[in-house]
Amino acid sequence: MQLQVMNSPFNQEQAELLNRLLPTLTASQKAWLSGYLAAVQTADAAAALETLPAEVPAASPAQPVSKEVTILFGSQTGNAQGLAETAAKTLTERGFQVTVSAMSDFKPNQLKKLKNLLIVVSTHGEGDPPDNALSFHEFLHGRRAPKLDDLRYSVLALGDTSYEFFCQTGKEFDQRLGELGGTRLHPRVDCDLDYDEPAATWLDGVISSLNEGQEQGASAAPAQPASPQTTGGETVYSRKNPFRAEVLENLNLNGRGSNKETRHLELSLEGSGLTYEPGDALGIFPENDPELVDMLLAELKWDPNVTITVDQGENLSLKEALTSYFEITVLTKKFIQQAAELIENEKLREIAASENADQLKAYIAGRDLIDFVRDFGPIAAAPQEFVSILRKMPPRLYSIASSFAANPDEVHLTIGAVRYNTHGRDRKGVCSVLCAERLQPGDTLPVFIQPNKNFKLPENPEAPIIMVGPGTGVAPFRSFMQ
Repeated sequence: MQLQVMNSPFNQEQAELLNRLLPTLTASQKAWLSGYLAAVQTADAAAALETLPAEVPAASPAQPVSKEVTILFGSQTGNAQGLAETAAKTLTERGFQVTVSAMSDFKPNQLKKLKNLLIVVSTHGEGDPPDNALSFHEFLHGRRAPKLDDLRYSVLALGDTSYEFFCQTGKEFDQRLGELGGTRLHPRVDCDLDYDEPAATWLDGVISSLNEGQEQGASAAPAQPASPQTTGGETVYSRKNPFRAEVLENLNLNGRGSNKETRHLELSLEGSGLTYEPGDALGIFPENDPELVDMLLAELKWDPNVTITVDQGENLSLKEALTSYFEITVLTKKFIQQAAELIENEKLREIAASENADQLKAYIAGRDLIDFVRDFGPIAAAPQEFVSILRKMPPRLYSIASSFAANPDEVHLTIGAVRYNTHGRDRKGVCSVLCAERLQPGDTLPVFIQPNKNFKLPENPEAPIIMVGPGTGVAPFRSFMQ
């Protein structure tokens, strides 16, 4: 094969030299020459780079968005902490470098160094921050708070719509971080007592925003709400998958003639795998009083056997749903406002109007769904429409009155029965009177453990302690003593 000058970068003399040389080379010589020429070419390229002017920098790839995420939680009962830890696990699985901390353990002077901040916080009492969020809340709203122009943030707020200042602490954090120059990664989400699904939706949005601008751009799978899980073939029981605990004992601790009724309840945890520490609480999912449900159905004049669909597509009879799924003993601001859009009633719309906040607050205090139906019925909406604006039955939390070490596979509670009269009717506590009047040994209750890391004995067993229980009763101190 002859090298043609017209088809090559060589002149006539070079072409003739190559045409004489190449036919005489062995295969190994050609391979060596090929490698030699490649080495020469690489060396020439490196020398050329060294001669580039200093003022012309080499091109660099675009800087990716920071993958470092800090999650701070403020939690009174442990719900916010649990959600923060779940978010941290999910973000870590998606390749982010995550730091999670209680607000009380976070050094405020580190705030200005953060790039991505997630706040998960509950509201305590009448709009107050939880105990472990107080100092951070005070710092952020004080004069020493830094400008946060480089910060991206998002807030998940936990609360209870039956309280006037719903999710107030989360709203305050969200507003203040914006005032200091921060940019919202994702809009704040306010959660009622049934928080799992809105929390998962919030985390979904946060992950999507964090991934924007990432070169890798890995699409994040939707963050799923907590659900029943299995570990090594064993069921893991939790708030989303409560354990049916058998009642072993149900005793009245008060003497004959007492105007109080305090129940001592012993439940079996055998086979559940659940454990607890002194200071933790037990969550119970109760059922509404059957008499109250029958009264409500009579006022509504609806067929108790009509089928309705609740969350996740589950079908129940109307009576079953009002008994075990929906809360009917408490009215909330959100319910009244939604009902005003559903029901043609001028008086109701007047109460629900934003300018009549005091009137709305006064109306819902101490009233239940039967009062509402009597005041604003008849309800022309279909049963499915009406129950869709009811709040899901929240669990009731009770301080545990036993030590797991002293009572293996058991949990004890001390519950005072709640009974009172308001607006012309006798009222009963949903869970406390269930335990006092309708719960017998051999029955079961759906329960879960609610850890409380802020309410523990000192690590040093020799440390003297004084136990003061305003509002908590004797239950947790029985646990500590055991």
